[in-house]
Amino acid sequence: MKTALADARPSVHVRGAWTVTLLLSATLIFFVLQRTPLLVAGTLLCAFYACASHLRSRMSHDQLIAFILACALLLPAFFKTYFGLGPPFYFLSTICVFFAASALTRHPPAAFLVAFRVIYAASVIGIAWALYVYWDLPEPLGEVIEGSSTNGIPSYLILVQVGLSLSSYLVLRRLPLLSPMVTMAVAFFGYGRGSLVVAALILVLSIVFDLSLLKFAGRVRRYALPLLVLVALAALAWHADELTELLLDYTKLGIGLVDVNRLEIWDQYVDKIDPWTLFFGADYSGTVIETERAGNPHISYIRTHALFGLPATLLALASPLAVFLSSKTWTAKLVFAGFLAAAALRAASEPILFPTLLDLFYFSYLFLFFRYAPRRRSQRLVALRPVAAAP
Repeated sequence: MKTALADARPSVHVRGAWTVTLLLSATLIFFVLQRTPLLVAGTLLCAFYACASHLRSRMSHDQLIAFILACALLLPAFFKTYFGLGPPFYFLSTICVFFAASALTRHPPAAFLVAFRVIYAASVIGIAWALYVYWDLPEPLGEVIEGSSTNGIPSYLILVQVGLSLSSYLVLRRLPLLSPMVTMAVAFFGYGRGSLVVAALILVLSIVFDLSLLKFAGRVRRYALPLLVLVALAALAWHADELTELLLDYTKLGIGLVDVNRLEIWDQYVDKIDPWTLFFGADYSGTVIETERAGNPHISYIRTHALFGLPATLLALASPLAVFLSSKTWTAKLVFAGFLAAAALRAASEPILFPTLLDLFYFSYLFLFFRYAPRRRSQRLVALRPVAAAP
């Protein structure tokens, strides 16, 4: 019987790996550049891929139900005259991205692992080059993409890191540790706060889960990893004062964890909520989102609520918990819930998800879990039990 580990052979899924790499890379680039024609092009690309992939297969009953529910949840988008054509566009974009993720995850986790390794390596090389070129400026990563904040690049890398970690778990039954360290370094040079906190959370989750997965590791790793963790903790404790001073002086952690600007955005948007707008979403008129932020709420969940209303917002907020509705192993549930929550937490202070083209990444993580995460042993035995012959 084929397993995720068996699918890890590099020569088996080369074509699938290229497909996954190209679609995820194109979607990431189109979103990062933040140009309307490219956002439309990304949506059309996802629509074309979804249609081409489903061309030879009929829509299943479950897919039809998912399509109808998705349309129903997003219907408030068509009653948002304040936002112009934005809500209907994001309605169509979310549907296209959802079914593109469904089609893309027909490729096995091994293809995603190769793809995320390529995308992550290319991203880090590009970031290193940007730091070299703009090193003398106060916020070097803020100069790379016109119109993007210095938090943007670390946020995108965090989303890629989540994919790299989850696909590594599915294929190798372990989580990478070097890449979360690099991601945390990028967040540090991004002069941010939210990215740094989430990157640190990912690193801690990776270490904790790897320690719990040592039974799948080889003999050397089984003894080396706990030793390295102890050495690292001792070094951190020894240099705690210097590291704390560096973080407080160089990053926004020096002014505290509370972002007063986003708190102001949140307070002014909540002030517009009444029984009607609570369910269907409010607009930005008269708030700093309109007057000072050029319509960018900087909080994904405010934008989700403004465009689609309360049901879609609650679904986005609760999405990491969806993994607990499955019959997968508790280890798989905790790993995916932890990393999905990290991505959702980053979206709380940076509009990288819900709805954006990068939902292709997030939806893919959910599909990968439900299709390929290991099931509980009792469930596997039921699935493998032969069916008795009819009398």
